[in-house]
Amino acid sequence: MTLIAPHQSPDAIAERAVAHLETVVRVESSSDERSETIPSTQGQIDLADLLAGFFADLGATIERDAHANVIASLPGRGLGAEAPPLALLIHVDTARGTQPVDALTLHPAWDGAPLTYSANAALRVGVEHYPALSAFVGQDILHGPGDAPFGLDDKLGLSHLMTLAWLLHTNPDIPHPPLLLIGRPDEEIGRMEALLGLADLMERRGVRSGFTVDGIEPYEINVENFNASQGSVWFTPEAHPPVEGARALPLFIGGVNTHGATAKAEGHRPATRLAAEIFARLTDEGLTPGRLRPLTFASDALRDCDADITALAADPEAAERLRAAVEEIVSPHVPRGASCRVGTFEDAPEVDPAHDKGAALAALRFVTRFLSSDPGFPLSAEDSAAFEGYSQPYRLVADPLENAPDALRLDVRIRDFSPEGLAARERHLRDLVAEAHPTRFRAQYVNMGPRLADRPELIQWARDAAEPLDVDARVLPIRGGTGVDPFLDKGIAIANLGTGYFAPESEKELTSLQTMAGHARWLLNLVQIAAAAR
Repeated sequence: MTLIAPHQSPDAIAERAVAHLETVVRVESSSDERSETIPSTQGQIDLADLLAGFFADLGATIERDAHANVIASLPGRGLGAEAPPLALLIHVDTARGTQPVDALTLHPAWDGAPLTYSANAALRVGVEHYPALSAFVGQDILHGPGDAPFGLDDKLGLSHLMTLAWLLHTNPDIPHPPLLLIGRPDEEIGRMEALLGLADLMERRGVRSGFTVDGIEPYEINVENFNASQGSVWFTPEAHPPVEGARALPLFIGGVNTHGATAKAEGHRPATRLAAEIFARLTDEGLTPGRLRPLTFASDALRDCDADITALAADPEAAERLRAAVEEIVSPHVPRGASCRVGTFEDAPEVDPAHDKGAALAALRFVTRFLSSDPGFPLSAEDSAAFEGYSQPYRLVADPLENAPDALRLDVRIRDFSPEGLAARERHLRDLVAEAHPTRFRAQYVNMGPRLADRPELIQWARDAAEPLDVDARVLPIRGGTGVDPFLDKGIAIANLGTGYFAPESEKELTSLQTMAGHARWLLNLVQIAAAAR
């Protein structure tokens, strides 16, 4: 079919898209897994209110439910007037640690040299450290201040839907099927119950096809995602011989913050791994546990790649060796966002012998043993790409047991594209733990691939929509999840589309004006192709 192009120029579309993005990133809408409400935060309701008003002003019929789902319906027109309805979905929540920003920074015609982040001068975000960024060279780059993610996951997808709605409103000759433009809550924390009523509504409306607009790579098409679970292992305190005159040094390790999907490309390093490497080196040097050992460990509640640690140091020489080991191991990762701080022996308080015991050393030694094991598949997320899974010890926090109030819990993200692979990874963790520590596994989500295998037209529509833009729409796996199980359970096939950005859920997040304009055009072509489908 012949696709109708909008009358606006790419520059005009980009200008409008940036306005949409800056509007939504001003709203703080991160979800909170500690909350028992749906949505889990007020900010998601605030953003849902904004969306409802925006789409209503463009002529959409708006529906809301108690879970802050927003459904903006546009009737079909032209040759799509009688076509089956199509759903396009985004999520209104962002990951914990995301911070709102008033405006984004623009770098026109970027040459690939390190970008300047106003709040984080240590970042070296350029092609040298991140070869994947070569795809953005020559484009006009948009990014935040660099001290926290600002929410491109999934506010970039949201801005694409807003720009699509604007293009349809201002180009009334462009046909499309009946459209349901949907914003859903709490995707980041897996609250599937928020979608049950929405799935019922879509089934009643006759929706059989749709797309989440929540991918990372430019113009990617996703019909497979990870199977996922979380393993948790508890470690109980162990006593060590007291050290006269020892002091408790504060130690902060800031890891390299990335999404697991892009961990290898971005050089991810969680503080759990960095600290394990530090104390393994000090053990090799004969300093741990006698003269240096971790007393406490607490992963950050918002950035679980960071951690506050208290370390016992027997004397100034031991404290200096700790400082040297920390700098040697963390420094290579500083250009990608890592950081560290070590207190001085002179300023540190003495260690109370009654408190000279803890579970941190046992937990970090387990991390070392786990990551150095050889089960025949990648373990750390930073060593995994494409269709490889991972088993990432990412968080270590206090979690009391009935008989051990000072216990620490190590959480391990377990991901694999096959159920058998996921089971093998859980078995590997269980076997290494053996009977030494309490262990728990919690299922999270499953691969949508098997249930989309008989709907190849979703891939074809997206590929055909990209062709007039002279871009290659590649079919890639989602190295995460999209939370579409309730729709698949109703026989509604939902694939995923890329949004075109770099460094999801990281302070390094960026996109470009060209990508934003191109993706809005991609969606505009897609709805025209769906209008002709029967």
